[in-house]
Amino acid sequence: MYVKYILIISSFLLLLVSCRNRDENKIEWYSAMSCPSNYIIEGPTIYYFNKGELISSASTTTDIYGSWGFGDEARNNGKMRMLPDSVSVNYGGLNNKLQMCNYEGGSILPYEKIKNLFKNGFIDYKEKKDFREITTGMAPGGKICVWIDFVEIKRFKIKEIKKYSDSLLISASKKEYVNAYNETLNYLTHHPINYSTWEHPDARYDLDFGFCTLSNNVKFHNCYFNSKEGILLTHFRVGTEFTTWGIPYGQPITVLDYNSYSQYSEKIIVRDKKMNLPVDGVFEWIVDSTKFYSTCVVMPKDLPQRFTKTYINPKTGKKCNYNRIIFGVEKDGIHCIVWLDGPGKQEKIIRFKGLPERNDGDETVNPGGYATEVVYY
Repeated sequence: MYVKYILIISSFLLLLVSCRNRDENKIEWYSAMSCPSNYIIEGPTIYYFNKGELISSASTTTDIYGSWGFGDEARNNGKMRMLPDSVSVNYGGLNNKLQMCNYEGGSILPYEKIKNLFKNGFIDYKEKKDFREITTGMAPGGKICVWIDFVEIKRFKIKEIKKYSDSLLISASKKEYVNAYNETLNYLTHHPINYSTWEHPDARYDLDFGFCTLSNNVKFHNCYFNSKEGILLTHFRVGTEFTTWGIPYGQPITVLDYNSYSQYSEKIIVRDKKMNLPVDGVFEWIVDSTKFYSTCVVMPKDLPQRFTKTYINPKTGKKCNYNRIIFGVEKDGIHCIVWLDGPGKQEKIIRFKGLPERNDGDETVNPGGYATEVVYY
């Protein structure tokens, strides 16, 4: 009888081990990298370790342009099954004097949190999905953040090793690099580097976008926005809400293309549609089917206070919050209005004069620059 119990217990333990091994064998992930939109990062290399053993890496010899928290293209060693417990990072990035410097260092990663996320997966639009990517984000000043797909798991800072340029590096022989250089400098003129930006995640809200016009000759083309952290929030070319000029739209958010990230939870994470508020936007429209306008606009500094301020819906008497930013082109096809929009109320925040697109000789619409005739209400 004693031997029989020993055999039963041994079989049970073997079953647990085999189940655990099967679960571990199902884990598949890729290494990726990211940087804040409009902040150039050069030649990054990322190494992931488990108990001191190198298990994965990602690198590129070129600049990367992307969105904070969302993996950009890079050479990596493909699909991995062993999860990391630490990471090492090396890259070239900006300091607050706009000098290019080498940054190098690493950190221990919360292994149990990582394992739990890969074990549980997440819910996206009511569909169960598996986590697939470990992304290391590199910001100015050696600020680092690591995500499992869209879930933040660790922030830390690495050291500046040396300065190697007094300005952003560009290749004068490649026109696209010159344009990227100029666009970055223009952005940094309006949004100077502040290291504290990447110490904590920015707040997220129910937020959607819409478009309207007073002219029959105007057609919407595209819009995209950047958050304070450098998250490329959305392109709302597809699924745009077309609204009526001066009349609150006020419907629940329906945005389908969203970029934001979540904080860690031991429970299965349900991905929501909440986004960060924009600090910068590019508005694009077409006049008479031939004239393209593409204009950069700095959003009001007090947008977070105004967007989150509760108001009373005049139709229902209930407390409400804004949930949409509406962009409208006036009858002349050049001037534009931007509103905050919510149930039963609109609030005008910006009026600006549009700029024609910049012609770089390619098929893309490139911003003509920052609007100079801007009124903030």
